[in-house]
Amino acid sequence: MRGLVVTVLLALALGGCRNRTKEAVEKVDHDAEAISKASGAVSQVIRNSTDCAAAKPLIPEAYQRIEEARKVVDAPATQETLNALKAQVDRIAQACP
Repeated sequence: MRGLVVTVLLALALGGCRNRTKEAVEKVDHDAEAISKASGAVSQVIRNSTDCAAAKPLIPEAYQRIEEARKVVDAPATQETLNALKAQVDRIAQACP
C-alpha cells in the first residue's frame, strides 16, 4: 500500500512538471507566431524600401503587426526583437516621408 501511495504521489509530481514545461513551450510557440507575423509585415516594407511608393502603404500594417505582437508576448527578449523590427520600419518611414 505504501508503495502505491509513493507511486501515485510521484506520478502527480511529475505530471505537474510536465504541465509547466508544456505551458512554457506553448508560450514560446505563441510568442514566435506573433513575432513571425510582425516580421513578415516588416520584411515586406524592407523588400520595397528602394521604392517609396510601394513601401509607404505597407508601413502602417507593419507598425500595427508590431503593436499587436507587443500585446501578446511576455519575454523580454521578444520585446527587444519587436523594438528592432520597429527601428527598421522607422528608418524606412523616415527615408520615405
